[in-house]
Amino acid sequence: MKIIGDTHDLLNDSGLDEMQKAYAYNLAFKCFKAMYCIMFVISFVMVMLAVAVEESVIFAVTALVIELLINMIYIIFGIKSSKIGAINPMFSKYMARPGTIVGYVILGVVYSCHYFRDGELFGIVAGIYMIILVATFIILGAISKKNNKIINQAEDEET
Repeated sequence: MKIIGDTHDLLNDSGLDEMQKAYAYNLAFKCFKAMYCIMFVISFVMVMLAVAVEESVIFAVTALVIELLINMIYIIFGIKSSKIGAINPMFSKYMARPGTIVGYVILGVVYSCHYFRDGELFGIVAGIYMIILVATFIILGAISKKNNKIINQAEDEET
């Protein structure tokens, strides 16, 4: 049950001309980017607070859930953008390089070994947090490869 109909939503573009839609989409993109960064900082601060507030498991779990959710949304954005080759080309070329992906795998292994070995709450939470980040960037590397293929196919069709 919806309280507000589809046409009475701030994030609805019906009734806007092309210039207004372009502006609204650009603004929404900037807001999405800001929200991702803010939520990332909040989850990071919560991990630090988990240790400072007497090993608080609630802060730790909440931080991990926030981090997982924002990275899932980030990945979904990447998947949908890559379907039409709409990922930033510089980012996509960098992330798709085999060296970048291998680097993230090595980073994940090193951090996992480092953080999980002590068995303390901070080590476990920090290890899981890093695995989420590393997995996100490995997935983004695969997504970027798809994005680059679509861009190359489009360039080949133009010539």
